[in-house]
Amino acid sequence: MARHDIQSALIIQSSVDMELDIKLRMASALGDIPDPYDMLFVGRHYAEPTEPQVQEMMTFLRQTNSSDPSAQMQRVWAKREFASRKTRVYLSSFPSGISAYAIGRQMARRLHHRLRVRMTVDKHDLDFILADVAMVGLSIAYSMSPSPIAAYTTRHGSDNQLLTHSALHVMSLRQDDPAMLSPYKDWASMWA
Repeated sequence: MARHDIQSALIIQSSVDMELDIKLRMASALGDIPDPYDMLFVGRHYAEPTEPQVQEMMTFLRQTNSSDPSAQMQRVWAKREFASRKTRVYLSSFPSGISAYAIGRQMARRLHHRLRVRMTVDKHDLDFILADVAMVGLSIAYSMSPSPIAAYTTRHGSDNQLLTHSALHVMSLRQDDPAMLSPYKDWASMWA
């Protein structure tokens, strides 16, 4: 980035799917981020404790996990509402399972020096290093909620995440319907 005078970049892991309206979601998110910031996590596999509405939804899902028809109907509507919530950004506390992030040139320079040591000497992967930098306060990092980019594998099951309007599904490049999946990998059993 520094050599080519690139101000910012969106780094996307291979094997991902994304929302059809990602451009609108990104524009909305970037307009809501206060300056200065170093990173914006655009795709994550797991929920964060500080993510808006997450704790409330987890509590609700646990409380309504019964065979009572009324509770099941409440769950259906609550899950639909949660899945289609408006895109928001929030100060990231513990990002994990990162599949896409936007980064500025200054942060890229700081990471470049840190990555050599952390990846070769400490043997940490990039996900761990990015999360660590955000957690210990070495960067001002935000996350998008809900994540408009999700990791995707051709295996069925909890490896895939919810997307309300999957680009791959619309183009018939994906067999399963990601609108039926849980929003985070660690929610698969709770979401069912």
